[in-house]
Amino acid sequence: MKTELITRPEATSDNLIAVLVPKGEVPSLGEDAPAQEIWEADFKDDADTRILLRGSHGARWFLIRLPESDDLGPEDVREAAGHARLAAESRERCTLVLDMALLGKDVATAKAAAEGAAMAGYDPGILKENRKEAQVDSIQFAGVRKSAAVQRAVEQGVIGAAANLYARDLQNLPPNLLTPENFAAKAREVCKGHDNIQIKVLSPEAMKKMGMGSLLGVAQGSVHPPRIVHMTFTPEGKTRRKVAIVGKGLTFDSGGISLKPPSKMDEMKFDMSGAAAVLGVFHALSHGATCKDEVHGIMGLVENMPGNDAQRPGDIVTASNGKTIEVLNTDAEGRLVLADVLHYTATEIAPKAMYDMATLTGAVVHALGHLASAVLGNSERELEKVQAAGERVGERCWPLPLWEEHKELAKGKYADLKNIYAGGQGAGTTAGAAFLSFFVGDVPWVHLDIAGTAWNGPKKSYMTTGGRGVGTRIMLDLVS
Repeated sequence: MKTELITRPEATSDNLIAVLVPKGEVPSLGEDAPAQEIWEADFKDDADTRILLRGSHGARWFLIRLPESDDLGPEDVREAAGHARLAAESRERCTLVLDMALLGKDVATAKAAAEGAAMAGYDPGILKENRKEAQVDSIQFAGVRKSAAVQRAVEQGVIGAAANLYARDLQNLPPNLLTPENFAAKAREVCKGHDNIQIKVLSPEAMKKMGMGSLLGVAQGSVHPPRIVHMTFTPEGKTRRKVAIVGKGLTFDSGGISLKPPSKMDEMKFDMSGAAAVLGVFHALSHGATCKDEVHGIMGLVENMPGNDAQRPGDIVTASNGKTIEVLNTDAEGRLVLADVLHYTATEIAPKAMYDMATLTGAVVHALGHLASAVLGNSERELEKVQAAGERVGERCWPLPLWEEHKELAKGKYADLKNIYAGGQGAGTTAGAAFLSFFVGDVPWVHLDIAGTAWNGPKKSYMTTGGRGVGTRIMLDLVS
């Protein structure tokens, strides 16, 4: 997507000028636009009012009302820019001009506008013969400060948006095409040709040597062997800190022997959304995203199927840290995969902070609906950082408790741990995090349960049905 900072917009038959207008403000559209008395009665002072103005020779202006300046946040701008992009697409304009003269000139506003405009218009029909192609290939920003800082903010916004769309593409692929092996191949493509990004892929044989019985137990019912992908980004110059981002990558989750009900089982292709977000981060890093940290991206890629060698309820497996685990429900498989991946990350990488993203529990929908991802962990500082990042990028996160009593409930009868709580205990989302806590050691750690937000969530102008790329931009914000 081409971007440009301009002083003032000029209406042509090839562009759409979208004017972002805070409540109480009156826009100045220039001499070529329809006179104010023609449209002012229709442009109400209510937030989200939108009207299209028609000028001569195909010129068009699109007015969008925002909240008043004192209440205006990045998400309001992101949403408005998304509506502007959709309006430009529907009119087959190749250039979208965002007139932001009334919004102030800070870099956060410019970045949010770039994100919303660049993410909107996505078609989730990834394998349709007639998948809709984008009409807009250029976005101009008018009324902003023409500085290196604003230009950089706009560029970073577009890079983050492209990473989000890449993660959505991965999510929307069918499980017969996105197997663990194919997912690992896509990671190699993302990392290829970048001197500051390295990748290694662990085979089942390597995992067996490392004692990863927890992950391998989940994989044993599928004909598609598992993979662990470990990517490393090294920034130029001085490194601020070493961080690790872990993603659950169940390319399909049938539930195993504890088979899921058939209704909406097709949506279990989205059980790899955490890994999609991780690879989305590395897509951004490979395209020039600002990053001060040494970033490790680790994806546990597995398919959970009820094959003739599938894991059984009642089996006991041994994880790579030596913990034995009673598998009481084979559909609580994500935590079994993450157990070995988190231990690998904590011991082989020893990061200063570790974040995992996983569509882990249906219970998170009961707790928070589809409006926020749950966050739990062992570091209040890192939890607060993740929450703040979520607010900045428009992906809300909300904390749930993780007490010592929760960890006690994860202890097993016949083994060290069990992969679900006993019946009647509730707290399903916390139960998943409590189990994971036994595999992170002393590393500051935050777990994001994105099961409620990965492919469902509030309607937004820059979001469509299907995968939503949740988590990618949160992580980019944390490492920038």
